[in-house]
Amino acid sequence: MPFSGKKSPLVSYDETRPYLGAYVRIHFYYESKRDIEAVLRRCWDKVEAVHRHMNVHATTLEGDLSRLNAGGLSGVRVNPDVYQIIKNSLAYSRKTQGAYDITVFPLIEQWKKAAAKGRMPDKNDLEAAKEKVGYQNLRLEAPDRVFFQKPGMKIDLGSPASGFVCDEIAKILSSNKIQHFLLDGGGEIFCRGKDQGIKPWVIGIQDPFNKDKLHSIVHLQDKGISTSGSYEKFYRIGTETFSHIIDPVSGYPQKFVVSASAMAPTTEAANQLSTAFSVLGARQAMRLASVLNDVEALVIENHEGIITQYQTAGFR
Repeated sequence: MPFSGKKSPLVSYDETRPYLGAYVRIHFYYESKRDIEAVLRRCWDKVEAVHRHMNVHATTLEGDLSRLNAGGLSGVRVNPDVYQIIKNSLAYSRKTQGAYDITVFPLIEQWKKAAAKGRMPDKNDLEAAKEKVGYQNLRLEAPDRVFFQKPGMKIDLGSPASGFVCDEIAKILSSNKIQHFLLDGGGEIFCRGKDQGIKPWVIGIQDPFNKDKLHSIVHLQDKGISTSGSYEKFYRIGTETFSHIIDPVSGYPQKFVVSASAMAPTTEAANQLSTAFSVLGARQAMRLASVLNDVEALVIENHEGIITQYQTAGFR
């Protein structure tokens, strides 16, 4: 449907800053007479705080996540944001029956080492790493304590944190009566209101076989969207490439999903689900999406050159 050509009476703010190995973009429209400095300070302070606490590579003095990975067996008090993300992640681990699991980090470390050496990981090393994986071995003690129940456990919150930070910024903007915004946490996107205050936000989903093209577009409002795929991030060992998304159960990269997109009420949930859909595969992903509230899915698979696509009604 065509849109009117009227100009928006709103002023645009658009800024991008580095964050957890990616970038955060805050883009919104506001009334020209408004002073937005205090709102912006709150938004970027939140980004900085999440970055500091959840950087897996930070020293144990700087980040909660580093302290947790070093001393989780004894229990570690963590920042409320870290506690909440872990709590949310455990909920989605249960919903996806372990396809999404933040304790998969020991396996990720093995595959990164293997790729750096240019040879497949040792099976015994993988089995030892698998023994350290399992969301059931994470225990939370309200209001702020996290326990590991197996030696050698580690978690990585970089992925859910990018969605979480979008959701937190959305709360700040909404509470300050900013109604039209797009937030990008480095691939995870949340939109509210309208572009320029006039027309729907249009989000493109990349073609996994041609990065210069879009596979499809969606109109996004009051929802988050995330796409996980093996076409940009992967491990290269010899002449073979392997998805960077590891199946927590098998210990090996998932094989067939080249792109999995999820739309959900929050950006954090969309991120967790797109990862789970990649591990589950298209058919199980569609079944899971059908029983979750307000969730849409698009999954593209490649079985030895045979491309198949599955999608829920919201992506058609």
